[in-house]
Amino acid sequence: MAAVRIVLADGGSFVGYPQGGGHWSCFLQYLFGLDALGHEVFWLEVLSSCGNRARDQRSIDIFFKRFERYGFKDRCAVLLYDQDIAEPTIETAQAYGMSKDRIREIARDADMLWDFACGLQQPLLSLFKRRVLIDVDPGHLQESALICNMGIHDHDVFLTVGSKIHDTNCEVPTLGLTWHRFMPFVYLPMWDIAPDPGEHAPLTSVTQWTWEQLWLDGRVLSVSKRDAYLRYLSLPQKTTRPFELAVNIHRRDHTGDRELLLRHGWKLVDPHRVAGSPAHYQRYIRCSRGEFQCPKPIHKLLKTGWFSDRSACYLATGRPVLAGETGFSDHLPTGRGLIAFNSLEEALGGVAEIDGNYPKHMRAARELAEEYLNAEKTLPAMLSACA
Repeated sequence: MAAVRIVLADGGSFVGYPQGGGHWSCFLQYLFGLDALGHEVFWLEVLSSCGNRARDQRSIDIFFKRFERYGFKDRCAVLLYDQDIAEPTIETAQAYGMSKDRIREIARDADMLWDFACGLQQPLLSLFKRRVLIDVDPGHLQESALICNMGIHDHDVFLTVGSKIHDTNCEVPTLGLTWHRFMPFVYLPMWDIAPDPGEHAPLTSVTQWTWEQLWLDGRVLSVSKRDAYLRYLSLPQKTTRPFELAVNIHRRDHTGDRELLLRHGWKLVDPHRVAGSPAHYQRYIRCSRGEFQCPKPIHKLLKTGWFSDRSACYLATGRPVLAGETGFSDHLPTGRGLIAFNSLEEALGGVAEIDGNYPKHMRAARELAEEYLNAEKTLPAMLSACA
């Protein structure tokens, strides 16, 4: 495919969440992957002020320092808005990294915009001639769009990691749109195969301890990682394998969840300490035996086919993944390197299988990433869908 100019845009989560090493790693792979394919790529961050200008400035400074470290300093910009701005425009923003005229020029000349999770809204969207929505949280995005206007229909093309959307047994509302499906990918040069960390290394994951629910037509749709993991509370006690979560449960947690998890054998670490930058995130994965990954219940209930970009990173590092089934096994091979489970009994069997054949699963994990989750293969298909 001929080289194109692409602007990637986000609604402030890069600048606003500098301590999210996994979040940063996910989106850096879009930049690295597209750049390696010869495309001209820019990043536009739209940030609503937190109300504290000194704090805003610190976050913006971290953002640009990281982009400079990764070689993209001259290809990124931040538009900062006051909290009371209802419809952000370039005129009402404070621009960082580029002049407003330069941002307009890049937008005008871009072949397409890739907008993550409706991070850009009108009238900013109208600066771009072709607007592509990237959905990385299928089900949650579409169900939310039935409740409030998210500007989804202001886009021209729709890409989703919901690998089962449009399948007959998938309950995600399509909103009358055609969704082009893709698997979360890894830019493999970022992820070297790591040596065996030893049998005492834990199965881990990096996650948010969320409680949210969506209510739709009298039905409760849980988007809570808390609900997901508590269903497997007894897993450490039923195995000889250590389990660890890098999860945002404060040491002075008043809900009782922290004590509950510790009492059942889980080890808890602060994700902002062990995975607070892309480099720390990579190190944490390398030191893990593998990943134990529980999806949000909405993904299982609606059969979205969601698969985690974090799990893809574990696989690329040669770390087996034991993942809650969402329907992704219709599109990814399982049993070697990647094992799907639907119940506590199946999860226990998966732990035993990985521990009993660890070298085989290490090799298979990397092979799966190379064959099915490789940015060199996924990104061209995504670009073709945008033509």
